[in-house]
Amino acid sequence: MAPHFRLYKDGTVYRQDTHSRLPPSPEPGADGVASKDITVDADRGLWARIFLPSSSSSSHLAHKKPPLVLYFHGGGFVFGNPAWSNFHIFCVDMAKRSQSIVVSASYRLAPEHRLPAAFEDGFSALKWLHSQSIYQSESNHELMDPWLISADFRRCFIAGESAGGTLAYHVARMAFNMPYSVASWAPMCMEGLILIHPGFMRDTRTQEELDCHQDGLMNWNMADACIKLVLPPGCSIDNPYFNPLPIVSSPDCPFTLPKSLVLLADNDALHFYVLQCVEALKDARCQVDVVMEHGVGHVFFIAQPDSAQAQHMMQSVDNFISKDHKVL
Repeated sequence: MAPHFRLYKDGTVYRQDTHSRLPPSPEPGADGVASKDITVDADRGLWARIFLPSSSSSSHLAHKKPPLVLYFHGGGFVFGNPAWSNFHIFCVDMAKRSQSIVVSASYRLAPEHRLPAAFEDGFSALKWLHSQSIYQSESNHELMDPWLISADFRRCFIAGESAGGTLAYHVARMAFNMPYSVASWAPMCMEGLILIHPGFMRDTRTQEELDCHQDGLMNWNMADACIKLVLPPGCSIDNPYFNPLPIVSSPDCPFTLPKSLVLLADNDALHFYVLQCVEALKDARCQVDVVMEHGVGHVFFIAQPDSAQAQHMMQSVDNFISKDHKVL
């Protein structure tokens, strides 16, 4: 991953941003979306960037409360933060299209903080949102972030792309399964899970996975390097952090998720195994819709945001959030 990432023998980590960082924009720009940064957990250095579409900025002007999307960025668990231009622009587009308030949460990165640190941080972001929903239900608006006062906490979604998709899956899994349940999150209601090119993997790879298109955003050499940096020492890739299949398919472990939308690309080598995981989720009676884009690779929408496939993908996300979970 050089020159963007180096791990020295003494444990020192050097990172170089692969995308520029954009400042928040407290006033809506030409896109009609404002943004600001807030602290989630000062002790762990966790923060989030909130994206507010202009039609939702004033509750007395909004005819319908906007839904909430808790979003996790990608980067192999070793790169990225919500200020990176690619993640910022994606969240602006999602907020604008779906007229939802998007909360793009940071999480600690490996190898300084190996898994499950990122999952714990994502769960902390969800619990922070839950606290905001309680304040709203009790009319304690002075304790809330003012941008969330008008939010519809009955329509919350968890979303993420690439490594962030893996993170979103685990946050939803922890939220919906023992010791938690749907009732644990009242008055907040998590209506859906959106997984964009999630990084589900196993130890063995099929020939079709090895033969599939590879590029700078997804290749097996880079994936293997990230895995070594991310997993706890001595931990196999076949553990549930990257491989959800054993838990999902276990008859001795009741399993549930909110209604889910899984977005894939047929030139992404990860999509083959994700489809197997989707079938296991369906066998576990989870509701899962799949939208496949053709002729494009892993997180293609970063470099091709105006492509027909990116537009179709974003319309699918919009429909899932805004229109009774229907997809194209």
